[in-house]
Amino acid sequence: MKYRIEYTHIYQDFIDIWNIENNYLNPSSITSIEQTIKWNKKNRHIHIFIRDILKNKIIGEITILPLSKNQFHRFMLNELEDTEINEYTLLNFKSNSTYYLLFSTIAIDPKYKSDKRVLSLLLKGLNNKLHNLLNNGIQFLNMCAEGQTLEGQKFIEGFLDLKFNKFTKEGYKLYCFNSPNDFTKWLTNLSTYIETYNKNNNL
Repeated sequence: MKYRIEYTHIYQDFIDIWNIENNYLNPSSITSIEQTIKWNKKNRHIHIFIRDILKNKIIGEITILPLSKNQFHRFMLNELEDTEINEYTLLNFKSNSTYYLLFSTIAIDPKYKSDKRVLSLLLKGLNNKLHNLLNNGIQFLNMCAEGQTLEGQKFIEGFLDLKFNKFTKEGYKLYCFNSPNDFTKWLTNLSTYIETYNKNNNL
């Protein structure tokens, strides 16, 4: 196996991720390495990484952040950025609790973008992580995301099935589900989406 899904991380992994994100995003919208590490120490369930085993480096990531109801509404009003969430305001997942989710980031090293296995594994990692949280009594009411690039918007609308809500003051798109039932339906169908993606790409 050339690639591996990873849920535990070391310092160098976060340097790899920062370098990947720097290929796509405005530097002001990228969370610093130090802050990301503090996030990870507070909540170890928020990062899903893909490692190239042969080169021993991280080549793709998904970051999901749990939000309170107030944080979710502030995000959807364009009053809160993920970079403003710190180790004090970041929530930790607790059994039998309810959260909103911010799909903060998905990024793949440009050298690996043509390898469809990387996105497939990221989606598989996301599916496994969310179902593991559900199995531990954690519930989700909604999910939101900000599409800063055309590729990001395409992913959000296609794979996440989130609905466009409004533009930010910077001209980016904000998305969320219309109801908790929409989140449940999406998550129930996520494994089927992955199977279809794999079949279409001969994986």
